[in-house]
Amino acid sequence: MTALTNERPMCPVCKHRMGLARISPAQKGIEERTFECSTCERTETVAFAVDPMNTDAVGWLAGELKPPQ
Repeated sequence: MTALTNERPMCPVCKHRMGLARISPAQKGIEERTFECSTCERTETVAFAVDPMNTDAVGWLAGELKPPQ
């Protein structure tokens, strides 16, 4: 299942909005995002098509974090 990157799914059991629990890499150009329902504790994993330069991880590339010298 592929969805929009800013979309938080509704829980199919209790119909509450689910929260993002973790983001995992999948095949090239895809992220798997795991959502958890805080009401009934159900988890759902959703595949998101991503552009590697527009992913949330880009902030790390542009940050002040540098290797030791």
